[in-house]
Amino acid sequence: MLGFEKLTTLLSDVRRISGGEGTGLKIIPLEGDREIALGSYEPPVQRALIDNLAPGDVFYDIGANVGFFSLLAARRVGSGGQVYAFEPVPRNAAAIERGAQLNGFSGLKVFCKAAGATSGTAELNLAHHIGGAVLASVGTPPDRRGSLSVEVVAIDDIIRQRALRPPSLVKLDVEGAEMEVLEGMAATLRAHRPILIVELDDATNSGLEAKTASLMSLLAEAGYRFERLAQCYPDADWQVAHFVAKPT
Repeated sequence: MLGFEKLTTLLSDVRRISGGEGTGLKIIPLEGDREIALGSYEPPVQRALIDNLAPGDVFYDIGANVGFFSLLAARRVGSGGQVYAFEPVPRNAAAIERGAQLNGFSGLKVFCKAAGATSGTAELNLAHHIGGAVLASVGTPPDRRGSLSVEVVAIDDIIRQRALRPPSLVKLDVEGAEMEVLEGMAATLRAHRPILIVELDDATNSGLEAKTASLMSLLAEAGYRFERLAQCYPDADWQVAHFVAKPT
């Protein structure tokens, strides 16, 4: 139990996911996120997660938001598997913790921390949108609503300390901090060769393609091949893309 404040106030916000790969799971969709409650949130990513996880696997959800993908993964990997959710926004992390309890997923562990290139502390810019918080070193969300100091962990450090089981699959949704997180797990990529699901986004298509090129270059050097998933937000003004990277 993480002991986050206001956990009890989340009890009345429980929803049961009504469609998609999460059908039947209980979740706390903060701010009433309709797509999460309906199970229609990012279907190509849902499919990629299920296709690349098996019972007994270990899933790292880095930038876990309210835990939609953590819950899907926890059911998929079963009692012999493990899910580690990293989410630095306390209210979101509390929602994940509550979701794990509601669904009886004792193998889903929540860390109210950000991942980065090195372990330490950093300033996190908060956003009104529940998934929009950004490390100050990376940028400022357009709907910024303040900031807080958060703990940052390099994935390599916690693997080296044998604090957690090494990952089979890692999902990154970290609002521009992708390269920093991957830098902090370079040894993990070499030693354990997890599959990656990565979200990139930008205000412009040219900006998104520049980020894509940088990510592809880094992962190619690490011995990974790259597949772009079907578009999750074809009508959005903001540019978003998702990728699956697998070791060659």
